[in-house]
Amino acid sequence: MPRDMFDYVVVGAGSAGCVLANRLTADGKSKVALIEAGPRKHHSFKVRAVGMYFQLWRTPLDWAFQTEPQRHVDNRKMFWPRGKVIGGTGSFNSVVYIRGHRANYDEWRDLGNPGWGWSDVLPYFKRSQDCGRGASEYHGTGGPLAVDDIEGVKVPALDAWVKAAAARCKVPINDDFNGAEQEGVGYYQFNLRKGLRQSTAIAFLEPALARKNLTVITDALATSLVVNGDRVSGVRIRVKGSEQTIEGREVIVCGGAVGSPHLLMLSGIGAEHELREAKVQQKHDLPGVGKHLEDHLLAITQYRATGVNALTHLRKLTWVLRYLLGKSGPVAQSPPQAGGFIKNHPDAKLPDNQFHVVPFGLAPPNSDEPSEPPLGGAMMNMPGLIYPKSHGTIWLKSGDPAAAPAIDPNYFSDPADLEHLVDGVILAREIAATAPLTQYLGDEIWPGPKVITRDDIRASVRTSVNTIFHPTGTCRMGTGARAVVDPELRVHGMRGLRVADASVMPRIIGGNTNAPTIMIAEKAADLLLQAR
Repeated sequence: MPRDMFDYVVVGAGSAGCVLANRLTADGKSKVALIEAGPRKHHSFKVRAVGMYFQLWRTPLDWAFQTEPQRHVDNRKMFWPRGKVIGGTGSFNSVVYIRGHRANYDEWRDLGNPGWGWSDVLPYFKRSQDCGRGASEYHGTGGPLAVDDIEGVKVPALDAWVKAAAARCKVPINDDFNGAEQEGVGYYQFNLRKGLRQSTAIAFLEPALARKNLTVITDALATSLVVNGDRVSGVRIRVKGSEQTIEGREVIVCGGAVGSPHLLMLSGIGAEHELREAKVQQKHDLPGVGKHLEDHLLAITQYRATGVNALTHLRKLTWVLRYLLGKSGPVAQSPPQAGGFIKNHPDAKLPDNQFHVVPFGLAPPNSDEPSEPPLGGAMMNMPGLIYPKSHGTIWLKSGDPAAAPAIDPNYFSDPADLEHLVDGVILAREIAATAPLTQYLGDEIWPGPKVITRDDIRASVRTSVNTIFHPTGTCRMGTGARAVVDPELRVHGMRGLRVADASVMPRIIGGNTNAPTIMIAEKAADLLLQAR
């Protein structure tokens, strides 16, 4: 175990941490330690084969969190998979590459975060990219991160959904949601190349592993930061039952929207009364830690279908063989291949409903408990809530670092969020009844033909609603009593400590959050290097 002083200690080798490990060591001068609670399993079959990511849930590579009972969602304890492996949740997400709407970043800037407007962050998005389409005003080439269009044969029913959605919603067929305009329907782009997941573990960390100035410590649980007055000088870790301290001139916490506030609170950084309840001594008063939790939700409509990847026991085997032999077939593809951004109501300022469309089914109603996908042909058309009005909280249940924190997203505490998804289900049904999709769809499996009235749909949504796995905001960037970091990502009132991951988002973005998290890390690397 290293005992010397590092220039930077990065806690968490997820989507952000792997980027920082690469960028901070690129000059060969700065000594960096990267600490990860999970193992080096980012090359394993189920990680690299994107179509297998459901199989990683509830395994040793998953933190497998559960929320507190959601009082507005039938008191459900909802399942939150999060990656406990090199690459973090980016090692078992659906690799959809979405930046969000340009207005999201201008809102960040206008909330008191200069340097985070759209024109400021676009260069960082482009710097990361090796876009298969080539360089353009909105895309970059030559970067570490592959961003490609869907590979292989497209599914006929998905083509039909795109045409039907465009017709019913009166929106364009959009071939680039990361281009000039977000609104429309079409096919997503992915961090996927030649059938292999391109996480930041592969794209950023792997090329840096041979550098002598990078030390990677895996299977190491961060138990607390070393806090001396107003300064952080390292992190304490637990490796195989042994406690160690890794010292650094600057510590960058990249644990995500759950892990980052958890570590800060374990270290005594947070609200005094909350820390006292967990028997943790307060060292720095910062009441915003763990607050302002925002997340995306999706509702489910599911149909029996033709023209899809119909599942049989034999096909399960042949799909795996196709992947192993040629990195092709459904296992090599991301499940939500088509979708888009639509306004639920014409007067909305931005597209506020993101659809994820999947050419197979899941056992309804939800993923709170493990289940196997049903056999046969099915299709899921899932409308999404991407600008939630409900906010939640993460707090310590215990001062034991190995104990999970309490997670209360407070879903549907603002009734407008439920109504948004009810409208989304109604719209999804209308798309399903629009040509040419009608020729591929059979009976509605969920919510089902007996769900007719708006009250019926509300009950169905409460039963089936799921996270899209996009928690943000728990170490919010900005000013004021509830802000945790400043626009330089420095923790307010502390020296030598920054946070760089999705937890710093001052407002959740309209779309999948992995690409924005990578951008945050790219900008964080520049901020750190410029401050040397």
